[in-house]
Amino acid sequence: MFRILQNQTTNSKIILSRSEVNCTYNPISNFSRFFIFSHVQKQRVFARNKLFAFLAGTEEVENGQLYFDNYDNMRITTPVRWPIDIRRFVSGPSEEKLMEKLKSGEWIPTESEMPHNFKIEGVNIRKKEDGMFVNFTFRANQFQKEKALEEIIERVQTSLKEKHDVLWFNVNAYLVKGKPFIENLVDRYPVSRLRIEFQGSDVLTETLYKYLEPYGLIRDINLFPASSKYISRYALVQYVKVRSAICAKNCLHGMTVDGARFNILYDNPVRMYRIYKWIINHPTLSTISIPLIPFVAVAVVVGITYGLDFICYIFVRTRIAYYHLYQQLREKTSGLFTTFREKPEEEIFNFSTKEQEEKLQNWLKDPPDNFIVLLGPTNSGKSALVNKILRGKRNTLYIKCDDIIDSRNKNERALELAKQVGCSPAFSLVISFSNLGSLLANEVIGHKIFGLPSTVDDPVKKVLDLVENALYKTRRSRRTQNSENEFPIVVIDAYMIKYKENHDLWELLIKFSSELVTNKLAHVVFVSSNIGIINHLGNQAPSMQVNTLDLHEPDEVINLVDQYARDKNIVIPEGLKEAVSSIGMHLTDLGLFIGKIRNGTKPDDALNNLVSEAKADVYRIAFRDDFEHVANKEWSDIQFWEILKGLSKKEYLFYDIVKSSPLFDDDDTPIKAMERSGLISITLLPKESTVSIIKAGKPLYQKVFAEISSDELFETKMKYKTAQYYLTLENSRIKEYEDELEKLVKIDSKWNNKWSSRWSFSWLFGNGHEVINHRVKFLLLQLKKSLARAKKHQKQIDELKQNYELILNRKGR
Repeated sequence: MFRILQNQTTNSKIILSRSEVNCTYNPISNFSRFFIFSHVQKQRVFARNKLFAFLAGTEEVENGQLYFDNYDNMRITTPVRWPIDIRRFVSGPSEEKLMEKLKSGEWIPTESEMPHNFKIEGVNIRKKEDGMFVNFTFRANQFQKEKALEEIIERVQTSLKEKHDVLWFNVNAYLVKGKPFIENLVDRYPVSRLRIEFQGSDVLTETLYKYLEPYGLIRDINLFPASSKYISRYALVQYVKVRSAICAKNCLHGMTVDGARFNILYDNPVRMYRIYKWIINHPTLSTISIPLIPFVAVAVVVGITYGLDFICYIFVRTRIAYYHLYQQLREKTSGLFTTFREKPEEEIFNFSTKEQEEKLQNWLKDPPDNFIVLLGPTNSGKSALVNKILRGKRNTLYIKCDDIIDSRNKNERALELAKQVGCSPAFSLVISFSNLGSLLANEVIGHKIFGLPSTVDDPVKKVLDLVENALYKTRRSRRTQNSENEFPIVVIDAYMIKYKENHDLWELLIKFSSELVTNKLAHVVFVSSNIGIINHLGNQAPSMQVNTLDLHEPDEVINLVDQYARDKNIVIPEGLKEAVSSIGMHLTDLGLFIGKIRNGTKPDDALNNLVSEAKADVYRIAFRDDFEHVANKEWSDIQFWEILKGLSKKEYLFYDIVKSSPLFDDDDTPIKAMERSGLISITLLPKESTVSIIKAGKPLYQKVFAEISSDELFETKMKYKTAQYYLTLENSRIKEYEDELEKLVKIDSKWNNKWSSRWSFSWLFGNGHEVINHRVKFLLLQLKKSLARAKKHQKQIDELKQNYELILNRKGR
């Protein structure tokens, strides 16, 4: 046999035998042959030497694979494998982006920096295993292929270690030594145990450990013989981490070691659904287990509900007992983490008197026998007084009704209340599981399970029951600690707010408070701006007495300013006392006034600025004429003008007199609407518990009302509207009188025709003409008065119209 070799330097063909090709090269013999052999033999020797050099130095393009055990920075450290893995549905980087990262040198060196003409050909992402295969090519001869692969993987691993600080997620790279089985089977998920089946000769444990150890820590390796001719020999390898098992499977599957081929699979342990299938398919157990499944489901849901209910109880008790520590820690550390936040400025003076503070403290020291009510207008310092007295005290609980009452339904109200008492997250789960348990119980048993929150008419009552139980345990623990004189305190703020006077929440809170006070579990302090709370508490809880602390503004507000100035040795600026007396004890306006004074504004100028702003608010709220505002406004301009005109001259108006005036016609709906908007306030006359009076919504409005009523143009406009209203009213009355007179004339004519005969029986029924005549005379008298008033109003309208035009012309000059 011969081989034909094409010489690279000449076009001639040299034919060599197999023995000549396989001969050993000897330089001495070749030197001698150079002189004694013929020319043809010399060419044969030269071609043979060229062939050896060509075979030793020829490099071919080879293929290889790398496996990266993490490719997405969204998946950090060792992933958790579950049958339902939502991470599969989270979109990660695409193969094109990963190719760009790999070629740009972000993870591994660039292709120019890699040896052996390294080039990346493609990327195959394995989302289920959180890894990816990188296909590459390189150039190497057949004798240096393994060495070239070792150099490539060494360079890649070194680069990943150097960039460990840059890549904030952990990633490792391994060389694929076998032929990986890339599958996407739905029921196969990565686990930490591998099943390695052998095809071929036997493999020792030492050999397995040698090839499996580089991918991670191994717990154990167990070899099993072939149980039958259909099941081959296999080994079970238990890794510490799932990530290590994934790398070993993808890198070693299909590899041949000592004549044995590795087939590697994930060995899934026995799962619960397999046990479930075994029970369902069992001929005996299925007849017992299937009917019990609904009952077991109900029992599990109810058990979870009661467990969550107990967790809510623990949260509420912790909130009552230790919330004051959180508040103290927050006050002490808030300044450490708020470098750029301004510290709260000191109040200019206390908004409550010492007598009020001492009175409230004495009530709280006594055993809880009565309700405590703090009554006063909005922004009069009620909540500030309670916070000042209870600051730093343990076993206190605050319930803010204004946040609860704005909820849309009962469940939202219950969740808001649970949030305030400290069990919001757990109680939301209680409601969900209780609804599910009631639904299942109703379908399986036929009736609901009593005691669950869903069986209660209002879940707010369930939260209040939790609070009551927590207060009972708290009070009981205080008795064991010999602290019987210290009672928990429950503050119900914004109770019976004016725009929600009739609400189911008030009844639930009254019952809850009555049980607390009756059982001497806690003091209950109601904070309200509604004067009707006293009658409301008396009607809902007639057996309970009420201790009332009225926080209406003092008669002499300036005394507080003088007291503060004496305590702080401060010189009071000129005009400050008069301005403060006009503002009163309204905290919001007083705070704005203090801010203006501290900014360098004079007291008179600051007061004028506040009056101007308040005046604009009154115009905007009470006298706006746009369509949306008129549609939602519950009073007319002239109705509020009537009250404004009276309050500009007097400090207060009697409620019943205003209500019975012609503009209101015994309808107090507009008056209540004005109170809700803050324009006026309805209170009780001092030292009179049955007489209601109407005052300005806040002290500053008293001055605002006086300025508005002194506006000649606006006053003329309102008088014009009032006269028009009265004229319309009189015209309607005249129309009614005329209609009734017309009916009486018709009745009188029919009476004459029917009873004109001598058998009229007037002696039995009386004379109808006399009754009609009396009514006609009365109607004519009223008609005459209405015509006179209508004429007067019409004349007034004409005069006001002329005056309005004159004022406009005068102002326009």
